[in-house]
Amino acid sequence: MYVVMNILEVPAEGKNKMIELFSKSADNMRSVPGCLEFQFLNSTEENKQIVYTKWESKEAFKAWTESEAFRKAHEERRTRGTTATGSKIETYEVVHHADY
Repeated sequence: MYVVMNILEVPAEGKNKMIELFSKSADNMRSVPGCLEFQFLNSTEENKQIVYTKWESKEAFKAWTESEAFRKAHEERRTRGTTATGSKIETYEVVHHADY
């Protein structure tokens, strides 16, 4: 498995707008081949929000980033405007995993 986190820097006054922008993402990501999990995380202490995704493989994630659906989703966010002042992508290979 492969985990990707997009760590967004978002001022407190812009967090609700980001939550709205990502409101459809959980449902949309259900239909993306290879996507196992999607979460939009809101830090309660920092000016940070995280887009967390878990994938079957690095290749599945790469296929998503090269898809028309990816371009369309990100174009919509650019069109509607974002309140993020920065972002950083972190990627991880899952070494140990347990479902409960």
